[in-house]
Amino acid sequence: MTRWVAAASVIALLAAASAAQQFDFPTPLYDRWHYPFNFSPGTRPTGSVFSSLGTGVPEFQNFNDRDGVVIVAWDTSTLITAGLGPDAYDIQSVTITLTNESSAAWPVDLTPDEWFTFDVNNDTFINGDGIPRGAPGDADGESDDADPGRPIELFGAGFGPVYTSSDWTESSPYVGGTNTAAAPRDPFPFVFQSGTGVMLHVEDSVEGRWNEAAGVGRFTPTPWAVGVPLGYTPGAQPTPFVVRFDLDLSLSEGRVRRYFQEQLDQGRVFVEVTSLIETVMFGEPGEIPSFFMKEGVGLEPGAAAARLAVVLAEGGPAGDVNGDGCVNLADLAVMLANFGRVGDAGPEDGDLDGDHDVDLADLAILLSDFGSGDCG
Repeated sequence: MTRWVAAASVIALLAAASAAQQFDFPTPLYDRWHYPFNFSPGTRPTGSVFSSLGTGVPEFQNFNDRDGVVIVAWDTSTLITAGLGPDAYDIQSVTITLTNESSAAWPVDLTPDEWFTFDVNNDTFINGDGIPRGAPGDADGESDDADPGRPIELFGAGFGPVYTSSDWTESSPYVGGTNTAAAPRDPFPFVFQSGTGVMLHVEDSVEGRWNEAAGVGRFTPTPWAVGVPLGYTPGAQPTPFVVRFDLDLSLSEGRVRRYFQEQLDQGRVFVEVTSLIETVMFGEPGEIPSFFMKEGVGLEPGAAAARLAVVLAEGGPAGDVNGDGCVNLADLAVMLANFGRVGDAGPEDGDLDGDHDVDLADLAILLSDFGSGDCG
């Protein structure tokens, strides 16, 4: 009897989970490599993320610290009705995946690095004096980074004073720092200031620019997500691989969640992907993260555009794998065909609980939802 009670409890919990629904957006509306020397904005097949720090070239100090940036936007109104008011969107999770080119060799770092672990004075040496920041005799204000590499970061996308989220497109003229003049980005990667909710520019967080009105100079922003490579072996990677970003919606007193609620209300979700990984001019291919844009699909097997998955509570039938509005044998057939799939599984494959695999937990959700929806 105890076993049956326990099993019934599990099924009840899974049935409750079926009130959540995942919406998948496999192709962006816009994706753009935001870099001053991208001469084919909106059509370039790949975009890399890297820093301008540590070049030792005076003119390069005018470039933004986060120099190579990828901006992505999805039209969410195709699946999620826009204009209902931000509170109508009970977001449970937001997951974004980008696909890196093959032959990658950059080191994996999953922890954000303090601003003073970079080459702040741009002399091509990090902590050239060998003395930790703040210790007696410290002359350059820098400290060594404890682990190799730099993380891939995801932030919100802010707009202004030139563009708004309504009039910017992937082919809009570049606005940002160049070799001739320092300037803030537009659109710009941002985080919310703790307490005030002010949007802080992070494109020059190491050099401490553009946030003077908020009383902020050099600082270490907390990314909304850090990219986690899946199935990646640095230096021995013959195929493309996924980098997954699981958004921390609780950051900034819940303002990150509110950002995405407002984006869904407007029908478009914007994010910016960056990294402060150091690079050199004419360096080796693969030494920095480089992601496929939607125009790059087909360049090599496994190439894929940036993908957005949003899980909302109180959605339609969670067991509707094939999207026809009814949970039936057709959905079960799709799930069974993908059973055991791991890593890149999505709702269209039968991953109903959003944990990137198709297993018994997903089957239980489908069975508890069987026959629901518009099956007339």
